[in-house]
Amino acid sequence: VDGEGIMGRSWMKVGGWAGVGAFVSLMTGSLMILSAPQFSDSVAVHRTWFGENETTIAFLTWLLPLAYVLILLFASGLRSMLGPADNDNQGLWSRFSFAAAVMMVSSAAVGWAFWAVLGLDDVLGVASDETVRTLSALFTVIFSAIVSTAQAAFMFGASVVILRSKVMARWIGILGLATAVLIVLASLWRLSGDPEGLMNPTEMPLAFGIWMLAVAITMIRSNNATSSTQETSQTDHT
Repeated sequence: VDGEGIMGRSWMKVGGWAGVGAFVSLMTGSLMILSAPQFSDSVAVHRTWFGENETTIAFLTWLLPLAYVLILLFASGLRSMLGPADNDNQGLWSRFSFAAAVMMVSSAAVGWAFWAVLGLDDVLGVASDETVRTLSALFTVIFSAIVSTAQAAFMFGASVVILRSKVMARWIGILGLATAVLIVLASLWRLSGDPEGLMNPTEMPLAFGIWMLAVAITMIRSNNATSSTQETSQTDHT
């Protein structure tokens, strides 16, 4: 049991450092596409921006997949911390949170592929206006509907466990629940046709990133949280 506890805490720290890396990668990527056109902009604006930012898109093509891998590592490490604390529900909320993280990363990768393909000369030069607008719309729908919903679900499930178990500071759970609701509302606002709305495309990953960074730092600094929770649970059942 002690060996399993040591491995669990080690993996938790790996997940914490992955979360820090994911935060840095996401914030870097968000800042680099700060001036990117929105789905409501004209096709001419899209063609101009993508034609002038080929280097930026090429860099992001490997940076963002790296961020997605780091998020999965973070989510896995977080589940190793929350799982033992979620005994009352047989691990339901911690499993739900991890499944949502997998869905978030998978859909984000697909959405980014639709957007990044516009940065290819062979595509942008021959694509019709309808194709350019469709690819931009697909990117917006995937990120505003699927990715944002999965992101909110990831935060919601983890925050429920945090608040019920007190395995982390209570304010982190409250921040997670509040941010999850805010992200869902912001995504619905964008889908209504307002690209800025409640939160712009840069503020949404920033809101998620702040919560992720707070959780990641807690995971890195935590030494006995998992083992203490297990001991408390065993004592209660005894």
